[in-house]
Amino acid sequence: MPERSTRQASDFLGSASFVWHQRFRLAGDVYTPGANDIEWLARTARLPEDLTGKSVLDVGTTNGGGAFEAERRGARAVLATDIVPASWFGFDQLRDFLRSHVEFRQVSVYELSSVLEEQFDVVIFWGVLYHLRHPLLAIDNVRELTRELLLLETAVADAELPDDSRALPLARFYRQDELAQDPSNWFAPTVAAVLDWCSSSGFAAELVATWPPSAPERCMVSATPVEGEPEYSRVSYERPLRCNVAANSAAS
Repeated sequence: MPERSTRQASDFLGSASFVWHQRFRLAGDVYTPGANDIEWLARTARLPEDLTGKSVLDVGTTNGGGAFEAERRGARAVLATDIVPASWFGFDQLRDFLRSHVEFRQVSVYELSSVLEEQFDVVIFWGVLYHLRHPLLAIDNVRELTRELLLLETAVADAELPDDSRALPLARFYRQDELAQDPSNWFAPTVAAVLDWCSSSGFAAELVATWPPSAPERCMVSATPVEGEPEYSRVSYERPLRCNVAANSAAS
């Protein structure tokens, strides 16, 4: 089916009333106005240009940029999830405009492994971890659904710490809106902590990028699931948790 025209894309942007978190191409040289550049993130993450035959899960999809990019790269099936309905960040409108076949499920990251019954070849997990009060539970859930590759991007606390503390696996807790004046931000781990969290949850994790380089505020990690039980279950009495999340009345 032919791509929409630049005029149609411009008209769509002019009529949209939802919040834009992501920047990605709608048609021609028309891009959405969000701050998070999906093409840049995909390049930084080394998301394969050819995803033919792969299944992809985009956790915390918001406007759907990661999911639509995976579809553009040929993924055979793409599922986008978020804790709010598809209309909240305009996902449903964007899917219709792009003539996309991406599926959407309203589900919390804490419930993923209980609700979804399949694994995905590639899991995109960008811009979510620092919004969570229970980040390790989230990574545990994501690990159960990852068949081949996890691409995780998050805010990190290295820039807030003295030089001699940045190599430690620490996490900064934000009680209110201290991080970017956003009260939905709870934890920023150091880069070292992100890697350790992934390893503890059963991934072989590789640091792909940090930015800014000298005092990181964000990082991108590429991780592959290791065989067998997650590391934490071999060294601790802790058992995997299952979570049921009550619907948010404001987002229903």
